Amino acid sequence: MIRAVVIGLAATVATIAAEVGTDKVLALREGHSTAAVARATEARKTHEINVPRIKDGVIKGYAVMLLSYTVDLSALRTAAMAPDSILVDEAFRYVYDDDTIDFDHLDRFDLARMSKALIRAVNARVKADVVVDVGVQEFTYAPISDTHGRPGP
Repeated sequence: MIRAVVIGLAATVATIAAEVGTDKVLALREGHSTAAVARATEARKTHEINVPRIKDGVIKGYAVMLLSYTVDLSALRTAAMAPDSILVDEAFRYVYDDDTIDFDHLDRFDLARMSKALIRAVNARVKADVVVDVGVQEFTYAPISDTHGRPGP
């Protein structure tokens, strides 16, 4: 008889402990999900960016980029200006000014370094942490010989 009472009490204590533990885990999950939702972001894309490659005073071809980026909407409201055109400008300057880019082997180009540099430059110019991430959707090189054979608009 005593054995049955002890087993019943142990089962009751285990059930209550499991219920309390489950409540605490669910409360922690809700806390994490509301913290993640607190930062509202929006994905955007730039238009196609064409950067001329000039060597010995002659245009040798064009680097063509298409970027996607994520903006923090709450920081965007307080920013001095919108980051859209500034991102295009900074991307153009980055590729145009970098003489180390090997356009014949773009697979070796450090896209992650360019993304981080663009985020820093844009956020510095708008005076807020508006741009959260920059992704490269397209980064190709078109030699000038390939562009002459295309029909006009």
